Amino acid sequence: MMRLIVTLCVTVLFMPLVQADVAETKLENEALQIDHQTFRQEVVRYVRSIAMENEDNSTKTALTQLEKEWNNHYQQTHWRVHIVSYHEGNVFGEGSASGVSLTEALQQATQASLSNTVITSKTDLNDYTFKVSFDYHPDHVYAMVNNEDNAYEVQGDRVIVRHVDRERIENQIKQSKAYLLRAINNDYSGIFKFYDAEHDTSEKLLRTTYSATTLNTLIRLNQHQKDIELQSYFEGMAQFLLDRQLTSGPNAGGFDYGVDPETNEETCRIVVGTTSKTIFTLLLLHNMTPDEEKYLQSAQSAGNWLLKMINDDGTVTPVAQCEDDKWSYNNKQSILYSGQVVSALSRLYAITKDQRYLEGAKQVASQLIREVGLHGALVGDEYRPANSISSSWIMMALIDLAKVDPTPVYIKTILQIGDVLLERQINQPDDAYNHGRYLDAMTTSGNGWINEVMGEMVPFCEQQKLGDCDQYRDAMRKTSRWLLQNTYNENNTYNITNPKQAIGGFINNFSSQKVRTDAVCHGLNGLLSMLNNEPDDKDVFIDLPERPLTELLPLLRAGEYN
Repeated sequence: MMRLIVTLCVTVLFMPLVQADVAETKLENEALQIDHQTFRQEVVRYVRSIAMENEDNSTKTALTQLEKEWNNHYQQTHWRVHIVSYHEGNVFGEGSASGVSLTEALQQATQASLSNTVITSKTDLNDYTFKVSFDYHPDHVYAMVNNEDNAYEVQGDRVIVRHVDRERIENQIKQSKAYLLRAINNDYSGIFKFYDAEHDTSEKLLRTTYSATTLNTLIRLNQHQKDIELQSYFEGMAQFLLDRQLTSGPNAGGFDYGVDPETNEETCRIVVGTTSKTIFTLLLLHNMTPDEEKYLQSAQSAGNWLLKMINDDGTVTPVAQCEDDKWSYNNKQSILYSGQVVSALSRLYAITKDQRYLEGAKQVASQLIREVGLHGALVGDEYRPANSISSSWIMMALIDLAKVDPTPVYIKTILQIGDVLLERQINQPDDAYNHGRYLDAMTTSGNGWINEVMGEMVPFCEQQKLGDCDQYRDAMRKTSRWLLQNTYNENNTYNITNPKQAIGGFINNFSSQKVRTDAVCHGLNGLLSMLNNEPDDKDVFIDLPERPLTELLPLLRAGEYN
């Protein structure tokens, strides 16, 4: 009895303490419900106020209050902050700091990144951008960057895109269209391959294939939304292509690879891929202006040259090169080039009904199908090992061919390759940096192309009633988000000097600041297809959740010790 009385007394004695601890834990958990964007905004506001040597008491109070609410009696705090300041796109300075106080660490790191530079006005402050990074175990970084007063999530040097809707897609289409128009050479109406945003320079050589691909995309943009200004570019760009076509000699009909606008010298290099892609564009021009016979005639002449480049076993001689009026031929096999030949000849047959084009396409397609039979759906060639992009070109080629000749083996191979590509798409929503791209496709041009193929696969799958067509539509949503994340836009240009020139361009890969022209074209083509393939009443295409700050905050507060 006495033991029971003692137990009750002890319980009553300590009950207020237990209740207080529970209440404190509840209050702490409620305080931790702050969202990422609020935290980022407060950090950026404070950094900018420090940069002007005008410590905003309300801003500091907000961060101090947050930090006070986050404090607990069981975790040691050690913030570790690194700040890079940019001035008009160039790195101005860097600063690091650590300690128990978030505001003190931010203050020290900000001042160190500016090397005591005095910023006297908000106008001057807006010329500076601050990338704020928090290091945390094990070797992770939580980062943000500002655009004036607004804060954005950053991973690596990319501002992360988590929400994709129609408005965002349409805005990207508008910006990328403007980028392509800026890339057109004023004298020749041709297009270069690379623009280097780091040095604000572009290549000089005007390449036929990139010019044809750009015009192809601009025509598709005009089909999406009629644009009189856009149409004004078509004739000049079309003439640039026609001027590159050989009209005599053993390779008449083929298109020269490019021209130097400063010397007016052509490369005297005829590639089947260049000629095939130019045929794609010529046929679009023909469909748009059927009374203009020159476009179809040019395409047929090019198709006749392609037929001569097909070997008896279905392989394709990819390149003819001349030097001192003597032609030499490269027999190094390329799956990409062979696939492009099949597509070009299939599209030519669809319009002309010339049986020679269909037979040529089937001959090359048979060789490609043999490759898949021997090596599986992931194929390579003498230029590159087995890879997703080469396989996607076989898929595209067979889609074009199956539209005019629905042989069962074509459909079977298309589905076989489609399955492998879907398996190779990274599906990790908690890894926004990589989610949606394909395993071995590290560039926007490669991922953009596969996305473009998926854009063709969706309607083909539905027309042929192949089943589960939504899987290709879903793949497009994921890749499109990744592509949008890897474009130069008003938030993703903090580290380049001429944002106006770069905005709308798709950044080539993780380690460069170059824009490859066909990456912009493939990216746009895929986005246009996605809009066409989605139901009209669907407005939001993807929402990628961010890891709750409640899970991440204890790690951020613990920092990363040396």
